[in-house]
Amino acid sequence: MKNKFNSSVLYEGYVYGLDEGILTCLDVNTGARQWKGGRYGYGQVILASGHLIVSSDSGELALVKATPQQYFRSRALRSYRRQDLEYPSNRRWQASRAHANEMAAYNIAAN
Repeated sequence: MKNKFNSSVLYEGYVYGLDEGILTCLDVNTGARQWKGGRYGYGQVILASGHLIVSSDSGELALVKATPQQYFRSRALRSYRRQDLEYPSNRRWQASRAHANEMAAYNIAAN
């Protein structure tokens, strides 16, 4: 996993992170890649209730199921008009993002 401005997350024996900007799932025991999908650039990844909240460096916010079987993006939205490098925050399926001059909150529940 070649992370740049982010950290990977560990969930149920699998590591999820942005490998050179592409969301990737690796088996923590073998290092085998399970899947690679979605181009998010050098954004950020956090884990919430079995889902990955991925913020891209171009301002997209995506909700991806944390499963080793396949890449599945259940929701995506444009959160900012400019490049972001900060982590999103999560509280009860509401993602928040902030800059010096902007702040936004989104309901990103999977259902």
